Amino acid sequence: MKLLDVEIEENVKIANDIFLLSFESEYLAENFKPGNFVNILIDKESIYPLLRRPLSISFVEGKRVYIGYKVVGKGTKLLSQKSKGETIDVLGPLGNSFLTDISDENVAIIGGGVGIFPLVGLCKELKNKGNRVDIFLGFRDSNSMFLVEKFKDICDNTLISTDDGSCGYKGNVVDIFKNNFSKEKYKVVFCCGPKPMLKAIKNLKLPVKCYASLEEKMACGIGACLCCSIKGKDDNVYHVCSDGPVFDIMEVEIE
Repeated sequence: MKLLDVEIEENVKIANDIFLLSFESEYLAENFKPGNFVNILIDKESIYPLLRRPLSISFVEGKRVYIGYKVVGKGTKLLSQKSKGETIDVLGPLGNSFLTDISDENVAIIGGGVGIFPLVGLCKELKNKGNRVDIFLGFRDSNSMFLVEKFKDICDNTLISTDDGSCGYKGNVVDIFKNNFSKEKYKVVFCCGPKPMLKAIKNLKLPVKCYASLEEKMACGIGACLCCSIKGKDDNVYHVCSDGPVFDIMEVEIE
C-alpha cells in the first residue's frame, strides 16, 4: 500500500452515469490483485469532499490502471469532471483479493451494476490460469450496459440480463444464473453487485464455494474508522475494507 499522486490519462463516460478512469502507476499495476480497491482523494486543495472515495480497480494493462465508478453524489460528480492531465491522490492497493489459485476448472462469475467493474481483472486472471469462465452480467437496461465486449473477448460465455428485456434475458441476473447452473458443474462461483443480488445468491445455498465482494460505505480504507463493519457467523465482526472486500458468502450477513 502506498500514497500516490497520479496523473489522469482518461476519464470517459461509458454508459448512463458510468465512468472509466485510467492512469499510469507501475507500483499499482505490479501489486494489483483482482478484488483490490483504492481510496481516492478527489481534490487535495479543497476541504470538500472531505473523505476519500473507495473505488474498485477494474483491471490493469501494462502500467495503466483502470478504475470504474458511477456518479451517485457530489464526490463522484466532481471526479467525473476531472480531465486528462489533472492529478488525483490515490491510496492503494487496499483490501484482500479473490481466490485465483485454481486452474483447469469451470468457474461462474456473477456481476450487477458497478459491481461488474472488479470482475474484469478476475476474469483475466482466471483465464490466464486455464479455467473455463462463464460470466453473468445484470443491467437495468441496454443504455446502462458497459464493458460487455471486453468480457466477451475474455470469457468463454457471456450471458446478459436486463430488467426491462431490452438486451438478453428479461429479468434478474440471479435467475439467468439459476437457469444455467444445472447445465454446468462449476467448481467455484464469484459475485459482486448490489446487496439484493448478493442476498439472492446466498439464499441459493449453492453446493460449491461462493465468494462475494461486498460494497460498503467507508472512510479510511484501512480498518481504523470501523464504519464499514459487518456481522459474520458466530458473532464475528468484520471490516469490509481490511478483512474484505471479498468474503465467503456463507460466512457473512447480507442485509
